[in-house]
Amino acid sequence: MNGKRIAAALLLLLAFMARAFAQESQLSDEQMLGVVFVANQAEIAAANLALRKTRSNSLQVFAKRIVSEHAQVNQEIFTLTQRFGTRPQRSATSDALTKQSNDDLAELDQTSTYDFDEAYLEHEIVFLQKLINTVEGYIRTARSAEARTLLIRSRPSFIFHLDQAQRLQITIGSPGLIR
Repeated sequence: MNGKRIAAALLLLLAFMARAFAQESQLSDEQMLGVVFVANQAEIAAANLALRKTRSNSLQVFAKRIVSEHAQVNQEIFTLTQRFGTRPQRSATSDALTKQSNDDLAELDQTSTYDFDEAYLEHEIVFLQKLINTVEGYIRTARSAEARTLLIRSRPSFIFHLDQAQRLQITIGSPGLIR
């Protein structure tokens, strides 16, 4: 009988610890917004690199749009977090994203001008798909209505950018089409 009680107590303790760990690993709204803020900064940096390296008019228009729209979302994030009385917060996720985006940017910068357009678009497609998936998850878990609304309003822009990158990838990779 004592063995059953001990086992039940251990199971209860494990369940409690698992629940506490799950709650601890959830990001706050400010941390979620911090991740999106860092992702937007990464998009802006990659687009600025594209503006310097590409010779494609279509890609230049795309990169200018990325810079403008992601900067606008970051301004909205900054304004919202100021209303919360804070700033976008760092987390392990945003720190890892910063490192990964710096590595990706360095790799893109090393790409030859001839191969740059395709490499940049490949990067954009992967990155934007991850960003969209992340934002969708954050929409479900955001605690404040304001943070959720900002994420919901930003999502269509990210989807549009992904669609444009995919279309440009087809165009750029097709010989004979006007770039």
